[in-house]
Amino acid sequence: MRLGKPVKGIDQLSDETSLLADERGTILAIREGLNIDLDKEGNASRRQGFTQKLAGDGYHSLYKSKRGWLMLCHKDELGVYGPTANSFTVLANMGEASLTSFAEANGNLYAVNKGFSGMIRVDSSTVIPLGVPLPALTPSFAAIANGTLQPGTYAITYTYVDAEGEESGTGPFSYVELPTGGGIQGTMFTSNAGTYRVYMTKADGEELYQAAEFMATSYAIVSHQEGRTCDTNGLEPLPYGYIIREHHGRLYVATTGFVYYSEAFRPHLYNPAYNFIPTTGFTTMLQPVDTGIFIGDSLGVRFYPDNGEVKDVSTEAVVFGSALTIPGEYLPSSIGTNDLVAMWFTASGYQIGLPSGELVRLNAQQINLPRYAQGCAVLAVRDGRKQVITAVDSSSLTGTGIALDSVGYGK
Repeated sequence: MRLGKPVKGIDQLSDETSLLADERGTILAIREGLNIDLDKEGNASRRQGFTQKLAGDGYHSLYKSKRGWLMLCHKDELGVYGPTANSFTVLANMGEASLTSFAEANGNLYAVNKGFSGMIRVDSSTVIPLGVPLPALTPSFAAIANGTLQPGTYAITYTYVDAEGEESGTGPFSYVELPTGGGIQGTMFTSNAGTYRVYMTKADGEELYQAAEFMATSYAIVSHQEGRTCDTNGLEPLPYGYIIREHHGRLYVATTGFVYYSEAFRPHLYNPAYNFIPTTGFTTMLQPVDTGIFIGDSLGVRFYPDNGEVKDVSTEAVVFGSALTIPGEYLPSSIGTNDLVAMWFTASGYQIGLPSGELVRLNAQQINLPRYAQGCAVLAVRDGRKQVITAVDSSSLTGTGIALDSVGYGK
């Protein structure tokens, strides 16, 4: 069997006797296809079989990283697949079994879900917190007689710097009065590997300056040389979420009602007062392209450009977990872009978000599927054929699911 061009794939909506065709009557689509591939020339071939690599239930959230690892989760465990022994190596316990999202930036690997977040540095296989947390112990500050600080009131806070030199956000503020001058004693610092930085104002001042950096459980500040200003004042580690993505030096995390984003070039910390984008209901998609980010929620899809006004793209619901970024050169030449594009799945089929914010419906007027609750998409390149394959789980048929794929472009 061979279809005409451009190949349209599945056509559910036309009559059996009037499937999509070109002006010469050449059929461009089929009614149903099971375990077959269609290439861009219209050729159909039998889908290749599969080989089981891991046995057992509870595996989820597959992700192929740029460092060559196949990340996945087993129930509440985050781990990596070992191809030599067909084994699963546990890297961290997440506390509960939950769909997990992955992203990479500057060689670091990130994982988040609704109750966990972690990162693996470029030269490591150890999972550490995403963003440096403050130690559990809360230091206290009090006036002492010894010192040359000027009389007045000092606002004082602290940060923690881990062994890699990454700094946390600031801890709680203290206010110490020195009516006749003197010094300030800080106590109850942790003895963990790392250092503290203490920031304080001038007497009766407002701007924070570094006053000390040390590794000790207590420290006395007897003078103030007004060092560097505090860059992490008011910042916190990014919250947990359902989706994590990187875009132009920032990490973005999607939750119900909000998308949070980190400070520029400080990707593990955010300002909870400012660094968020409101969404409506559950955030179903967070997919960047070079010029901005496509965000999906219960109202549909919007495009948030790096420069310019937000653009309404579609009112169709995106299947959660189905979005990914693919090279535009893999798509039909009629779409006309070689830049990265966003691609996602809806009840009417696959849709493309272009760098301009425009929408392309690849399966327009061809299919009408159930409202799937969630999915997982992958760009597969096999024998030169490039396809997006999306496994979806139906909300109406609990426990059942199917996989749908795009027409194979390429060879």
